[in-house]
Amino acid sequence: MLYKSLAAMLMKFLFVSLGIVMISGVVGLFTNGINLSLGAYLKNIWQILVSLTSPSEITITNEDNNTYLMFPTFWSYYSYSIIIFISSILLATLTAFTLTYFTVQLPKKASTIMLKILNFLESLPDLFIIIIIQFSVIVIFKRTGVLLAPVAGGNDPVYFLPIVALSILPAIFIFRMCLLLVEDELTKPYVDLALSKGFKKMYIFTTHIVRNIMPSLMNHMKSFILILLSNLIVFERLFNIYGITHFIFAFPQVDVISFSLILFYIPIFILLMISNVIIHLTTGQKVVL
Repeated sequence: MLYKSLAAMLMKFLFVSLGIVMISGVVGLFTNGINLSLGAYLKNIWQILVSLTSPSEITITNEDNNTYLMFPTFWSYYSYSIIIFISSILLATLTAFTLTYFTVQLPKKASTIMLKILNFLESLPDLFIIIIIQFSVIVIFKRTGVLLAPVAGGNDPVYFLPIVALSILPAIFIFRMCLLLVEDELTKPYVDLALSKGFKKMYIFTTHIVRNIMPSLMNHMKSFILILLSNLIVFERLFNIYGITHFIFAFPQVDVISFSLILFYIPIFILLMISNVIIHLTTGQKVVL
């Protein structure tokens, strides 16, 4: 069963990669003017496929028309975005589960109020929250001389502020989902049975409820990752962060776009696959990703 699930995920990875190649071919029709022809599209697809067979030979051309190999320049942009992205996922997940842990101890009325607050916060635009965080750091520095975190947009890589900013909305999303799932679990008979036998509510939460809600939570991972990806693109463009988005916009070649997106998807795929294996081994349930 587990091997079939992993095989299905590998097939999905291949289909996603093929989709990236096809979309990159379409993007190539608009990079150097508009050339909407089947021949140009097929030429782009062939160029991408040839480049993917030998990525070490992919070249990029700068504004001065100087051409040089994409590597090793690419790795600094790629690693910067990957570190921020993966760290934001982990921080958002940890924050959401920690808040859920403490919220379930509150009365029912307090939990209902918390859900209303979360719905409001989730409705706020990503850009608004990102700007507020950046602006707050600058204001505090001007008034107190204390720099809480280096602001984005400088020459040196900045990690703390982007990670915190990017994790806020996904953390709210996961927190809200966890609360809804936990409240549903608390109404099930096994919880009443466990409470009647003298088990503490927190023991039931950490031992049974968390395990039971994980498959349902993982089924929403696509939405979670899309939120984080959209935030990452906005953040990198808005604050001139030299990550993968900056690299793609600087060198909008079809092979560069396709290779960058596929390589960026690999750690996301590995993370999802590991999570799927862990959930399958601990709960015996299959997660559809």
